[in-house]
Amino acid sequence: MKRLVLMIIPALICGVVLVSCSTEKMTNDHEIEGIYVGSYTTTNLTLDLSWNNVATIELKGGNYTYRGLSEGSLSDIYDVSGNYSISNNKIIFDLKSYDGPAVDLVVIEGFAVFLLEGEYKYKLGRKKLIFSKSFAQIPNNVKYKCEFKFNKQ
Repeated sequence: MKRLVLMIIPALICGVVLVSCSTEKMTNDHEIEGIYVGSYTTTNLTLDLSWNNVATIELKGGNYTYRGLSEGSLSDIYDVSGNYSISNNKIIFDLKSYDGPAVDLVVIEGFAVFLLEGEYKYKLGRKKLIFSKSFAQIPNNVKYKCEFKFNKQ
């Protein structure tokens, strides 16, 4: 009996240690760092319309710089920068500065997504980074999905 108790106690301690280990952050922040080139697809789920644009993002040391084309004009380029963090299989962008064309009032919410602000689901492969977000534009409750697909350079 004493031998059984001496075997159970270490097993319980190991079990408690393993259960208490967090699996929230499975990606090393440095694994995601780099320059990525790709595109994003925006889908208006309410009207079943979608459109694509090209973009570049650099992730380094918890900061990001994003460059993309404006929805209003394919010749207008905008630059965005800020901080990013990774938690619970999500990448969170905190916008700090924006340099680009004026935003049309009708697409403010959709455009804000292109500026990379907020929380996105993400997947990181060896050379690919994909992240996406769904949201509803208020007050009309128009539903959108934005998906970014990048290849590491």
